[in-house]
Amino acid sequence: MKPVILAASVVGGIAIAVVAYTAYWFVAAGKIEDRIAEWAADQRARGITVEAGAPEVSGYPLHFEVALQRPSVDNSAGGWTWHGDVLTASFRPWRFDEFDVKFEGVNDVRFFDGDSWHDLQGRIEDGSGWLRLDGERRIENMMIDFKRIAVVGSWGEDSAFVTRLRARARRTAQSESDEAPEPSEFGPGPSEFGNAALELEGVKLPPGFGEEMGEDIEFLNFDISLFGRLPSGDTQTAVMAWRDEGGVVELNSFRIRWGPLGIETAGTIALDGEMRPIGALTADIIGYGDIIDALIMSNVIPLGDAFLAKVAFNMMADKPEDGGPPVLRSVPVMAQDGGLFIGPVAVANMPVIEF
Repeated sequence: MKPVILAASVVGGIAIAVVAYTAYWFVAAGKIEDRIAEWAADQRARGITVEAGAPEVSGYPLHFEVALQRPSVDNSAGGWTWHGDVLTASFRPWRFDEFDVKFEGVNDVRFFDGDSWHDLQGRIEDGSGWLRLDGERRIENMMIDFKRIAVVGSWGEDSAFVTRLRARARRTAQSESDEAPEPSEFGPGPSEFGNAALELEGVKLPPGFGEEMGEDIEFLNFDISLFGRLPSGDTQTAVMAWRDEGGVVELNSFRIRWGPLGIETAGTIALDGEMRPIGALTADIIGYGDIIDALIMSNVIPLGDAFLAKVAFNMMADKPEDGGPPVLRSVPVMAQDGGLFIGPVAVANMPVIEF
């Protein structure tokens, strides 16, 4: 074949491929609004209302970028709602199950704490995320990363501030027919249903909220795994069914540094027949004297009990050679029979959890 003919064939093939891909991109872009409507209908069938303005699609040729104005999610049955200014999702033309998302402007969150609804308004300077959908178009895996968040709530005009918030969540169990993950280290029982983690850095509480602990939280993070299937439907009923089937939460880690208080702990948590937390954990605790003082000021623990607790903790604690505050190391933390115990010391009553 002559070089000119060969070159013409190659150029012609590339041109046909470009035209075909361009046609595919614009046809697929035109169907994105229908896909969003179908997904919203699926969520509505699950009791969740998803709404937004008409999508604006761009990103040709390598990806789709879909901007949604005033998006909202109403999951009142689950105890929360969300409204945003602008949500942008981008994804590859050949992957309709993985999305990069960006949050812009003001985000309003409303949540129910078991007694009443609360409203929060957060302005995110830099907010991004990623999510993956399963075969039934449900969220299977997600991560978010928010930087420099100013939050206004019912406490007044003063804002709380979070330097960085990172979170992730993953469902490991999809349906009854799925292959079950390995059981937990606590023996035969429910398989892992999901995992979630949260990291907060540089938290500034509103004035007056820190009390004796101060208004600055250096960091707070936790990682949990949920064992046992959580049924759909009314949250309180679902949680009770999960409890009755032997459901547990494995606290893989919990860390906080709040003023003088530092805690690192891990263990297992469940609910008793009266919906009170029960569990067994192991913790390292620094600054326990300050937290006992805070509990006294909040009328959580009587003065006499507080004195005995300090004496007991001082006997159990390690005394650093550099003169730093004493540290409780690998101390057992138990929640049982409606009480919370650190070592042999009862420090608080456990509340009934309502959803």
